[in-house]
Amino acid sequence: MVLSLAWRNIIRQWHRSMLTIAAVAAGLAALIFLWGFNDGVHNTMMRNLQEVIVGSVQIHHNDFFKKPSLSRDIQQNNVLKVALKKAEDASQIKAVSWRLDTFALAVGDDVSEGLVLLGMNARAEEKTTRIAGKVDQGRFLQAGDGAVCVLGATAARNLGVTLGDDVIFLTQDRFGALAADKFQLIGIISSGEMGIDRGLAIVPLNVLQRMLEMDGRYTRVVLQIEPENLEAVTTSLRTSLADQDYEVLRWYDMYPMMKQWVDLENAFYYIFLAVVLLIVAAGIMNTVLMSMLERVREFGVMMALGCSRRILASMVVVESVILGGLGVLLGLAVGLALVTWFHSIGIDLSAEMDTVARFYVDPIVYTEIDSDHLWQTAGSVMAAAIIAAFVPVWRVTRLQPVEAIHHV
Repeated sequence: MVLSLAWRNIIRQWHRSMLTIAAVAAGLAALIFLWGFNDGVHNTMMRNLQEVIVGSVQIHHNDFFKKPSLSRDIQQNNVLKVALKKAEDASQIKAVSWRLDTFALAVGDDVSEGLVLLGMNARAEEKTTRIAGKVDQGRFLQAGDGAVCVLGATAARNLGVTLGDDVIFLTQDRFGALAADKFQLIGIISSGEMGIDRGLAIVPLNVLQRMLEMDGRYTRVVLQIEPENLEAVTTSLRTSLADQDYEVLRWYDMYPMMKQWVDLENAFYYIFLAVVLLIVAAGIMNTVLMSMLERVREFGVMMALGCSRRILASMVVVESVILGGLGVLLGLAVGLALVTWFHSIGIDLSAEMDTVARFYVDPIVYTEIDSDHLWQTAGSVMAAAIIAAFVPVWRVTRLQPVEAIHHV
């Protein structure tokens, strides 16, 4: 009976009810689209950081990340192999790459430049990261390469070298002795990220190991992992290597600023969500309250015939729930349609995003929404619709039958 009476009251003033439902739907659809844009940017940033060069998880010797030194090397011992094999057998690791890196002085014709000298295995890196795809001049490393190197575009420009030129790298080997070798430049990377373009030189892993007297030794293991497996793999590796001299760091342990930036921007969206919820609640409350005030005399008659205030209050709440529920369903349909559409075609912001390429932001944003954000938003709007009924319910519970019957 309560449901049928509430529905009758809604369609009695259907114009007002439809406006309220449309307002709720518009607010929810806008929030879903904004979350879709926000999550699209953030997820792309985090994927790019991991897939371009950093990886999802890295394993180093203890304190290597904060205090890099060739003396803090790691080897492919049984303990580490077993820990990695366990995660690989569970299909939790997509790819693994062993690397060697150190600081070096790169010397061109007349200029020198300090940078990171990074040794990579071309085949393993092809499966682990997309750094090879960032080469826009020449080519990336290939299996069987000798003393060749790939430089960031800014580093190559500063050194005054072009494809085919020789670059000399000066550094120290594992024993602290001077190590130097000449490499031919075969590729130039233009990633848009300053750390890569300005401060990185990539050479074949085996060549760098010989140069630094580091045969069979590495400085880091880079793992590529699906996001849903990140925490599980990290916990498993830390447990397996707990009594060893290893540190297992997730991408945001190494680069916390990006995650903090994402969290900060999400906080702003939650503030925006709160503002929209206030507007939605006010709109529904206004509709239900107006409907209730128009029926004060009707409520008085119902109470005089024995209808309890609890039933009347329930009817008012059901009206709010119906209005909110219909608005939420319509808003979900429209919002998800927008997110799906722009996930297909993208939003081209290349003209406005030249300066933020260094933050791994793509110029074309493809919307995508995380499920927790979707259901948090829809649930919050529905909760606002229920809360909006509190004032009309309070007014109903204070009605006196005699006064209500004579209400004009």
